[in-house]
Amino acid sequence: MVKLSNMCMIEKGGQVLVQIREKKDWPGITFPGGKVEVNESIYDSTIREVKEETGLIVSNLKHCGIVHYNVNDEAEKWVIFLFKTSTFQGEMLDRSEEGKVFWMDKKDLSKAQLSNDLEYYLEIYEDDSLFEGYAKWNGSTSSDFKIF
Repeated sequence: MVKLSNMCMIEKGGQVLVQIREKKDWPGITFPGGKVEVNESIYDSTIREVKEETGLIVSNLKHCGIVHYNVNDEAEKWVIFLFKTSTFQGEMLDRSEEGKVFWMDKKDLSKAQLSNDLEYYLEIYEDDSLFEGYAKWNGSTSSDFKIF
């Protein structure tokens, strides 16, 4: 089984929009995103998830790469499509079901308590020569994260 999801880095000047996830499955600072629903494109799911989690409507999404995990050495795989944009409109929420939403200086991300593996995602977001991240997931942590 393959589970598809998305994540979007929203940039404004030298800042990025982040959320502090309070759920146990993905705690820490991360970018908005979530699952692709049935009969929904990956692109449209990203727009929907960002709206639900931040209140903002994004457009002009640039695909930056993918991250995928094999779960517990089984046939289950998670695939996360990474996008970024600086085009958005609407009124930002202070918080959503996922947690607090706020702007953060991009240069401070490396010092923050990031969600699982987000430091690897950042490499893909920032380096146009990178496209793919891969790791194994055991239910709570990853191992052997590789970037290509």
